[in-house]
Amino acid sequence: MRRLWFRNLIALMLTLPDAALATTFDDAVAAYKRKDYASALSLFRSLAEKGDAKAEGNLGVLYSHGEGVRQDYAEALKWYRRAAEQGDPHAQFNIGVLYDHGTGVDQSYAEALKWYELAAAKGDVLAHLNLGVMYTYGNGVTLDFTEAAAQFRFAAEHGEAQSQDDLGILYATGRGVPKDEAEAIRWFSLAARQGNAQAQYNLAVRYTEGEGVAKDYNEAIKWYQLAADQDYGEAENNLGAMYESGFGVAQDEVVAVTWFRRAAQHNNVSAETNLGIMNANGKGVTQNFAEARKWFQLAADHGDIKAQRNLGALYATGKGVPQSYADATKYYGLAAAHGDSEARTVLERIRSVQARQSAPMQRPEEHSTRVGLASAPLQPFTRLEPSAFRFSSPSFEPRTVHIGPSPSFGFGSHMMAGHFGRR
Repeated sequence: MRRLWFRNLIALMLTLPDAALATTFDDAVAAYKRKDYASALSLFRSLAEKGDAKAEGNLGVLYSHGEGVRQDYAEALKWYRRAAEQGDPHAQFNIGVLYDHGTGVDQSYAEALKWYELAAAKGDVLAHLNLGVMYTYGNGVTLDFTEAAAQFRFAAEHGEAQSQDDLGILYATGRGVPKDEAEAIRWFSLAARQGNAQAQYNLAVRYTEGEGVAKDYNEAIKWYQLAADQDYGEAENNLGAMYESGFGVAQDEVVAVTWFRRAAQHNNVSAETNLGIMNANGKGVTQNFAEARKWFQLAADHGDIKAQRNLGALYATGKGVPQSYADATKYYGLAAAHGDSEARTVLERIRSVQARQSAPMQRPEEHSTRVGLASAPLQPFTRLEPSAFRFSSPSFEPRTVHIGPSPSFGFGSHMMAGHFGRR
C-alpha cells in the first residue's frame, strides 16, 4: 500500500482591515500572477511587517517556494509561526507539513500531529486529509482506520478530491467502515470527475473487474485514458493490457507495447515485467531475449515476483543470457520465497537434477519454440488488492502556486498554493 501520492496544498486566508491594504493585496496578487515574484514579495512583506497574519503566511509560502527570494525553509517557518501564533489555520497546516516531512526542521510526527490538529479544529480541510493519512499508516499515532475514515470524510464532504478517493478506498476494502462497493464507486466517481488521476484509475479498475458496477471495458478504457493523460503509470500499464487483450478496444500489440513503455518510464514495475514478456514472446516487437532480460532484471530488482520467475526461466534455458542453473536457482528461489508456486515447482526440479548430477535438464519452461514466460500479459490488471488503492500522503514539494483573487473590502478570501502532485 506504498508508492503513494505525494500532495500538498497551502491555503491562506486574508481578512483586510482597510481599502489601502486591499489594494496592496490586489497588487501583490497581480504581481504574483504575472510572475513578478520580487514585487509580490515586497508587497506581501509590507503587509506582514504590519502584523497581518495572512500576509505573514503568504510570505512564508514565497520563501518555501523560493519565488522572489532564495528558498529558505527556516525563514518560511519563521513567518508561518508568526501567522500560526495569531491562530491562522492554514499557517498551522503548513507548519505541520514541514514537520511531517522534515523540511527545514527535524522530522517529527508528534509536531506534525499537533499542528494538523490545531488547523483541523478550525476546519482546515487539508489538515483533515493529512490527519487521515497519519491514522492510515500509524505515523505518530496508533493505526486506526476508523479515525482515518472520519478525517477523510470531513475533507471529502467539503469537496477535497484526494480525500474522496481515500474514502472510496476504505469502503472498497472494508477498513474503518463496512465494505460497501456502491459507496466506494460513489466516492471514486466524485474524485475522478474532479480530475483526480488516482481516482480515475481506481474507478477504471472497478469497471474492468465489475466490482460495484457492471463490467464495462469501454468505461474502463475511458477512465484509464484520463488517468494516463496525467502520466499515471498504473493506468498506462493497464491500457497496455487492454490493447494486448483486445478488451474494449481493437487488439493491437504494437500499441500495447507503446503503453507499457510509457508506464515503465513512469516507474511502473508491472509494465517492466510486461515489456519483458512482450519481448520474450515477440508480441508487438521483434522477439529479443536480451531485451526481455533487461526488463525482467529491472522488475526483478524492484521485487516483482513474476519477473523473478521469468528471469529464472531465461537463465535455465539460456535465452538472452548464458545458461546458468545457479542464476536460475537464484531467481526462482526469490520468487518461490515470496509464495510463487510455479517457481517453487521448477526450483525443485532444478535442484533434483543438480543433486543427481545428471545431464543438463530440459528447458523447464519452454514449450515448442517459445519460452514459457507467461504469455501476455502476466499482470493485465495490476494492484487490485491491496495496493491498487493508493492512500494519499502529505508531502512538501513546492513548485507552483496559485494566489488570489483578493476579496472586496472587509471580507475574507482563500489564497491557494496549488496541487503538488507525486510521483
